[in-house]
Amino acid sequence: MNIHKYKGQTEKEAMTAIKAELGPEALIVSVKHVRPKGIFKLFRKSFVEVTAAIDDRKISEENVEKSLPKIRLSASTIEKNNQTFNGHVDNDSDAQLDEFKRFIEKFSQKQEQQVEQEPTIQENKVQEKEEPISSLISKPLDTVKLDAIQVDTQEDTCDTTDIPMLQVIYEQLIDNEIDEKFANELMMGLVEYVQKNETNIDDIVSIIYKRIVKNMSDYDTIDINKMNKNIFFIGPTGVGKTTTIAKIASLFSLNHGKDVALITSDTYRIAAVEQLRTYANILGIPIKVVYSKEEMMEAIEYFSDKELVLIDTAGRSYKNQEHQFELKELLDAVVDKEVFLTLSVATKYRDMLKMVKIYKAMTDFRVIFTKLDETISYGNIFNIRKATGIQLSYITFGQNVPDDISEINPHDIAKSLLGGEAIGSGN
Repeated sequence: MNIHKYKGQTEKEAMTAIKAELGPEALIVSVKHVRPKGIFKLFRKSFVEVTAAIDDRKISEENVEKSLPKIRLSASTIEKNNQTFNGHVDNDSDAQLDEFKRFIEKFSQKQEQQVEQEPTIQENKVQEKEEPISSLISKPLDTVKLDAIQVDTQEDTCDTTDIPMLQVIYEQLIDNEIDEKFANELMMGLVEYVQKNETNIDDIVSIIYKRIVKNMSDYDTIDINKMNKNIFFIGPTGVGKTTTIAKIASLFSLNHGKDVALITSDTYRIAAVEQLRTYANILGIPIKVVYSKEEMMEAIEYFSDKELVLIDTAGRSYKNQEHQFELKELLDAVVDKEVFLTLSVATKYRDMLKMVKIYKAMTDFRVIFTKLDETISYGNIFNIRKATGIQLSYITFGQNVPDDISEINPHDIAKSLLGGEAIGSGN
């Protein structure tokens, strides 16, 4: 199934383009009304983005049964139990896994020519020359000097109401759901700076941009050079944990040629087990399903020869104290491990803070933010980093495995918070 996106001034215009190119059999996946954001939002027009899909493969029912038996099993199980894969209906999961299967087939054909790739985000290089706001908003921000202009930071609050260009930037930060306290910190000292210096909005945005990057720069991911480790993924239900694990498994087994295994203890959701098992079968990597701490330890021992073991834990409410105790007991039993807390960026900030506090009492971890494609506001990423000091890691921005994942990039986050293009919107 091929996925296409069409933009138009109206929904009718986009639909007409879809019908002309894909024909009447096209399936409409989503219709999104996009309201421009950012400093230049007054000069941009709203538009409609329609996502459509069409099946260009004529597969017989017999072939479907043979090649994707577990998908059908999981779909019937979901229907029976009124469950879904990470909040998506069965048809979406089928299409997602079918797309992934084609990716594997295409990858296999090119395997001999493949050169091992570096992680998605490289260390950002900087230039000494300042750039105007137009360039900051319109192109990738991986070339901007990080050293912030020095300004007076003795103020406790930042009253920008008398300086229109400061007010525009402040409102942009608030509109992206940056906590008011942190927005004031980012604006700190700028009123006095503007009053004392001949400046323009380019200079001010440059300062704010650099401050955001500086606050977001402490991040870390799985070290490709230090394998033979157990990686636990924890987090509440519905944040896309299982799909994220599949993406990371694909990244290391395909792109880096590592010997990967999967363990899942998320037996509360049959759909999650079947989904991960299907990905493991497509990737050709082993998987074990465990039901207790003892079985978990046996599985880890069984996979001791693997370079990387990715472990999916049960996604339960963070308020469930019994689950908290079980998870802590399980994590404490494994000495050689790394832990990633998976959070949806669309979750309310106060709930995120509570989750981080509860999971922090269990173990140390880094944070993976998911579902960036389901929100237009990335302020919570900045908020959590500022409020907790927790080290960040990966971000995910769609359901496509293995494409919609990357290391977090402070420059991309800063760009988006200041009104640039949403992450992953160009995919």
